[in-house]
Amino acid sequence: MDESSVNKPNEISLNGFLMAVEKKAYNMALISTGNRDEALDIVQDAMFKFATHYADKATEQWKPLFYRIVQNLIMDWHRKQKVRRIMTFWREEDNTPEPWLASLNDCPENILGKHQKSNATLSILHELPVKQQQCFLLRAWEGLSVKETARAMNCSEGTIKTHFSRASAKLKQCIEAMNE
Repeated sequence: MDESSVNKPNEISLNGFLMAVEKKAYNMALISTGNRDEALDIVQDAMFKFATHYADKATEQWKPLFYRIVQNLIMDWHRKQKVRRIMTFWREEDNTPEPWLASLNDCPENILGKHQKSNATLSILHELPVKQQQCFLLRAWEGLSVKETARAMNCSEGTIKTHFSRASAKLKQCIEAMNE
């Protein structure tokens, strides 16, 4: 038996796993960044890092590991944006909206999963603090357990419960206010 045939099953399952999580990871990154290109870059980087460093791990560890990479890249993106805002503070104020904001509500990528969430729900999610947003997406839409989400976000299970509770309460409050 040659070496290439030994690696084939794991390679096939790795490709299948990456195909299965690609759209969900993209939607998470899109909600967090509000920019299609940035979201694609984050997902591409996450897949590359995952395949490079974690493909040999047990398959049951893949999901939390992959989403931890995605979370770290999203947090890195937010840090870089903060630095860019600080560095460009001296520039003249431009009151025109960012071009991606206008297209955010009408792009097909905003329809999350099979549930066809409304644009209003997406805008509420977009307004949540990043940690609450990511916790909610991992728990509610990705279906990760509290333990898996804690591992993916590199924080305690209690913190995950708090973030999820606050995000759920805020979403419920905003949706109820819209329905009135």
